[in-house]
Amino acid sequence: MTISTFKAERRELPRRIADRAANDLYKTFSTAHCHSCLERADDAVLLLDNGRRVMYVTSQADQIIRRSSIPFMLQPKFSLPPSHNAARFAAFVNGEETEPGPLILLLSGEQDRDRLLLTCFRLPESSRPNMPVARYRVTLRDPNHYHARQWHFFTGQFNLTHAEARICRALSDGLTLNDYCAHWRVAISTARSQLSSVFAKTATRGQSDLLRLIYLFMRA
Repeated sequence: MTISTFKAERRELPRRIADRAANDLYKTFSTAHCHSCLERADDAVLLLDNGRRVMYVTSQADQIIRRSSIPFMLQPKFSLPPSHNAARFAAFVNGEETEPGPLILLLSGEQDRDRLLLTCFRLPESSRPNMPVARYRVTLRDPNHYHARQWHFFTGQFNLTHAEARICRALSDGLTLNDYCAHWRVAISTARSQLSSVFAKTATRGQSDLLRLIYLFMRA
């Protein structure tokens, strides 16, 4: 839904309720750094209401969804195909996710290298119940398109060895630890030792925490 679409729909509401709805929508877009800023951002963004219905899709997000082999359900609400990721996404929007901060999921498509990094942020609740305002901001990013300068900065910042940087890149590309071992002919014990060293150097507590850190560095 765009601003113009919302303006058309609000004419069907009583005057006072419509004014409140428009004001809440304005606050929503201000919180999300406004409509024009969303379109100028590098990330693809979707705004969802409290029922996971899609309120707004940036042009970048629309292009990604159109060309991606990863199936998205946009109607009647945003959802992912049945999977562990779909269950985690549902738990997050239902308030059942216990991890602090945004939800970060690595989604895989039909092709090995067709992957998307999905990040879901909670937006502030509306002061008015049942108003059509955004409650979640979803960003989509291709994890394969990291800039070399950013990647070198990440590995240098934490003084990672070549092997440690390699396993980080493999995990960020969506490979499992077993996939990494098979591809690079590394023993599982060696891979676990490398990963433990990475956790210690980056002060992360697990693979999801490490992927979140990599994602934040790649945004810089």
